[in-house]
Amino acid sequence: MDEKEKGLIVRAQNGDHYAFEQLVSNYDRQVLNLAYSIVGSIEDAQDIYQEALISAYKALPKFKFKSSFFTWIYKIAVNKSITFKQKKLKANTLSISQSDENSFSVDNDLRISHSDTPEQSSVNSELKFEIENAILNLSAKERMAFVLCHQQGHKIRETAELMDCTTGTVKSYLFRAREKLKSALKYYMES
Repeated sequence: MDEKEKGLIVRAQNGDHYAFEQLVSNYDRQVLNLAYSIVGSIEDAQDIYQEALISAYKALPKFKFKSSFFTWIYKIAVNKSITFKQKKLKANTLSISQSDENSFSVDNDLRISHSDTPEQSSVNSELKFEIENAILNLSAKERMAFVLCHQQGHKIRETAELMDCTTGTVKSYLFRAREKLKSALKYYMES
């Protein structure tokens, strides 16, 4: 953490709203993308993002500089996202629909090129949909580990810190997630 960020944190801890806005603006896109990757809905991700910011602002006086501000706010967003996902699953309100325009992008490498044949474009579109559904059907913790490591590019150690668990636990989540994805996408892997 650099001195400028430390200064902003101290100012924000002393009630400077502008300093807090500056801190958050450095990481807001990453926090919003994280929430979006976990919950699969832009509206829900925006709500989680707002809740994470409110929680961070309220808890800022307790920030002890033991981690970077980014890690701290990211962890808050991770916890808010997991809690949201668990509540939604408990209430059985999770619905996955092909017509969901807000479905998150699972793999940016699955873009359909203009040179694809109509048949290939159709297969690519179907595969992308199946991957999205398979990831949405992972448990909250498996999905979190998968998103953090494979979509957001975090190392296992960083993911463990963000998920507040051990690296072994993250590896276990990743193993189970990969196995479930392989099973769900078996048809496409054999083709």
